Amino acid sequence: MKFIYLLAAVAALSFSSCKTGNKAKTEIALGDTIQTASGLQYYYLKKGEGRKVETGSKMGTYLSLKVEDNVVWNTNELPDSLFTFVTDYSRLIKGFTEMSLLLREGDEVVCILPDSLAYGAKGAGDIIPPHATLVYDQFKVIQVDAPKAFLSDLLFTDLKDKSLEDAVNTFNRIVKGSDSLKYHTDNEQMNRVWEQLTADSLHQKAYVYADQFGELTNDNRLKYRSILSMESMGEFLKAKDKLELLLVADPDNERMQEKMIDLCKKHSESK
Repeated sequence: MKFIYLLAAVAALSFSSCKTGNKAKTEIALGDTIQTASGLQYYYLKKGEGRKVETGSKMGTYLSLKVEDNVVWNTNELPDSLFTFVTDYSRLIKGFTEMSLLLREGDEVVCILPDSLAYGAKGAGDIIPPHATLVYDQFKVIQVDAPKAFLSDLLFTDLKDKSLEDAVNTFNRIVKGSDSLKYHTDNEQMNRVWEQLTADSLHQKAYVYADQFGELTNDNRLKYRSILSMESMGEFLKAKDKLELLLVADPDNERMQEKMIDLCKKHSESK
């Protein structure tokens, strides 16, 4: 995500909010800069009249991101064009999520994110330097779907408080039943459950879950994550043996090759 310091300054000066004294005013004039309590700044280029974005809404957007006056990301140049994500769920920076939840279908805004709402002191690889302000000089909301609940929340609760069998039953009930239209049920949901269990240091449950649901959903990412759980529990030899099976199906996977070397080393050192 990129930024133009000059643009940020110009935006702040040229499009400063008009204070009319009418506290009941609800309409935003195009061009007026709005600043939220977090420091996010944005102004409208166009006001839409479509569905309001809510937590759980799937959005489709056209984006252009600038950092230090350089365009570093433009979704119009991507093969499938629209950048889609689930609001307040997908792994996106804080400021982007905050901006999304303020919009509706048809809106077009320019938004400026201070580094505290973006990548902070670490930056992001070679593209986003430390403490960079990000400027989305194009943020067009093309599509907003009705919000759905998250299947991952149900599965995590089952696994943490009940059993794997309960989680499997919930999965089958939701995915194969009429409630499937009310929930996000993609593979990202399945992987989020593993992440939640791992974050709570429930490595045994995370392993059993990833092992079974990896097979149930034919998700190789989950199958690989079951190996990471075994590693977290110090089961290096078993993890190595399981990884060998995955490498048979995907022998050119560099990440798994590197993990195999790492597991062999850890197993040797643990003897």
